[in-house]
Amino acid sequence: MFLIIKNFVCDICHFAKQKHLPFSLSTSLASSNFELLHLDIWGPLFVSSIHGHVYFLTIVDDHSRFLWIILLKNKYEVSHHVKSFIQMVQTQFHVTPKCIRFDNGHEFLIPSFYESHGILHQKSCVETPQQNGRVERKHQHILNVRRALLYQSKLPASYWSYAILHVVFLINRIPPTLLQGQSPYYILHQKLPDINTFKVFGCLCHAFSLQSHRTKLQPKARKTVFLGYKSGYKGYILLDIHSREIFVSIHVVFHEYFLPYPANYESITTQWEYFSPNPTINTEPVDVSPPPPIFNDDIYLPPSSPQHSPPNSHSPTTTAPDTTLAIHQSPRKSTRNKTTPLYLDDYVCNHLHVSPYPISNYLSHHHLSNTHSHFVMALHSRTEPKTYAEASKYDYWNQAMQVELSAFETTGTWKIVDLPDHIKQIGCRWIYKIKHNVDGSVERYKAKLVAQRLHSN
Repeated sequence: MFLIIKNFVCDICHFAKQKHLPFSLSTSLASSNFELLHLDIWGPLFVSSIHGHVYFLTIVDDHSRFLWIILLKNKYEVSHHVKSFIQMVQTQFHVTPKCIRFDNGHEFLIPSFYESHGILHQKSCVETPQQNGRVERKHQHILNVRRALLYQSKLPASYWSYAILHVVFLINRIPPTLLQGQSPYYILHQKLPDINTFKVFGCLCHAFSLQSHRTKLQPKARKTVFLGYKSGYKGYILLDIHSREIFVSIHVVFHEYFLPYPANYESITTQWEYFSPNPTINTEPVDVSPPPPIFNDDIYLPPSSPQHSPPNSHSPTTTAPDTTLAIHQSPRKSTRNKTTPLYLDDYVCNHLHVSPYPISNYLSHHHLSNTHSHFVMALHSRTEPKTYAEASKYDYWNQAMQVELSAFETTGTWKIVDLPDHIKQIGCRWIYKIKHNVDGSVERYKAKLVAQRLHSN
């Protein structure tokens, strides 16, 4: 009787507390190309591409980790593209894939085609994308890099299809750790990729204009943006800045340090938005004054000069004058004689000005992207004060300290009482921090009042 009740209780616990079992980490690797293919669909994306695509089909070879991307307007195209891909593999590589792995999507279910080619098809269980983890991780990798490319180039979200194709082009030619220094392109094609074709996505290009599209007095070049590579062409996909025409050309001059696509005016809030890094490295001080505009079609806005408040000698007033005087008092400086620690006798200290290897020769901001340079230069242009005497010279720091004191009064942080004889007074000090937005502009100035540590005798 006890055994029956125990089994009944165990069944009830399983019904109420059943969880997903852990998935074991798969380290298997197919022994040859096209022995196992992983397929999956991503989408729909909330923004359709400039050509109307909202899905993309991902195909990963398990052995070489080579990646194919096929853009889709709807899921009904999947079966046609899968058949075309199998035929392409048979024609170009003279081999038929042995096994295909995908989820339970109905668009992949073409059993008669698989049987006619002797292809095994494996399906993952319902609601277990972990069983098709190879392609799921590829999706995460692709989307992360795509997001970075669009953010840096400032291209609209509708150009995500070109960003994804460019990401796949790079992934196939960069050796991952798993392949021991070999790129997927090399393992699949048995030859090294041409890295001289690597260009910065979204950079400025000057493309040669066709003679049939211009007169003798018109310029011979068009200002364009680099969007990637066209399969089947020995040329580059370019976007005309003025006409928004997308075309392919081989006569292109690249300026990879300039990303010319105009950003939204809402994001242009500081003078650092117009700073363009110099492509050459030098040790001279960098001039951060705004350069002339790259184009003349409303891309450039006059920067606003930073305004510094005049020094203010008046301290912020509060309703507790005695406490305010204690807070504003400068911290006491130690009168002890300072000596260099003995363990530093074997080192040369405080002689960086005579160093034969100055850091300015090896550290430079010139190769950063425009957005990153703006953010870094904005951080360097503003300093946080270390003492109250330094901060009180500016109105914005006085206002920040007043906000902190007002918050203490509102919440009733302290009470003013007489100091007992047996109690030792504890000092306090201000800490100043500048909070920045993602574009490097100042979000707010924050002053924080903290108690100093009580040293024991």
